[in-house]
Amino acid sequence: MESNPAKSMSARSKLNRLGIGLAGLSIVTFLILYHFTLQSEAAIFSYKDENGAIHFTDDISKIPEEFRGSGDGFRKHKQARGSHRTTPSPAPQSSAPLEIPTVSSSTEEVQVPLIPVSGGNFLVEVLLNGRVKAKLMLDTGASFITLSEEVGQKLGVFNRGVSAEMPFNTAGGEAWMPLIALQTVSAGSATSQLVEASIAKHIKDIDGLLGMSFLGDFRFEIDRTNKLLTLKPPSKSEEVTWGGKPGNWWKSRFEYYETSVKSFSNRAKQMQRRGHKKAANMLKTAEFYKDLRQNLESRAMISGVPQQFR
Repeated sequence: MESNPAKSMSARSKLNRLGIGLAGLSIVTFLILYHFTLQSEAAIFSYKDENGAIHFTDDISKIPEEFRGSGDGFRKHKQARGSHRTTPSPAPQSSAPLEIPTVSSSTEEVQVPLIPVSGGNFLVEVLLNGRVKAKLMLDTGASFITLSEEVGQKLGVFNRGVSAEMPFNTAGGEAWMPLIALQTVSAGSATSQLVEASIAKHIKDIDGLLGMSFLGDFRFEIDRTNKLLTLKPPSKSEEVTWGGKPGNWWKSRFEYYETSVKSFSNRAKQMQRRGHKKAANMLKTAEFYKDLRQNLESRAMISGVPQQFR
């Protein structure tokens, strides 16, 4: 089993055949977007108990009735609405979750079958937003999941005016691609939430690329001989976790989002001064990461993550 998966792939040759070569943006992973509801508004809730302890939850029904009054330390915390960005429309409530193949394991790790294709590459069958199947090329050199326009249409992706976009280098020059947040991405029984992805009109022959915005949420190994992708939790044995994630994971996510907001905000200002036609899109990208940062803070509150990791 290979310990360095980056060396085992030759995705660049495949991308050249597709006419696209994604530039390596220093992007790590995605975090979880919660849609909580109170009077049709996204929120989380907190209350102070009789001992003065503050509790956070995403489900108002979990709060004892005697603590639901505004005079009893009850608060509703609004979350980012995220209406500015390109967003997949929600799955119809009648849609039943689909199943994708997985190999059972006696440990916490998940083993997913790899589908061999030409050029020594592999496809991985994934489930997007709990309802759209796709076979994505395993590409550890790609920062994002990148989807074809056809898959995007199945997800119901649409633009609300000027949307978050990012520039990528392609064989035909710089191309700006819409940036979206997938609610869930599953490979076998391994699932990540709020996963960054881009939509590329240049991808025609495959459904897309499975990049580090999903893979980076796990410790993973590629077994080319047995054609298996092994996904392990980010925490090590007996390591303290909050919401299933260790402290360093939380800290790195916060740092990543904060750095992204500053970087894209500064770049948007520079583009505005030059009169760049995509300056408004870059500003939306900065707002996109502000929303991710705010939702990460909400999840950290619910999970009780210590301040030192936030």
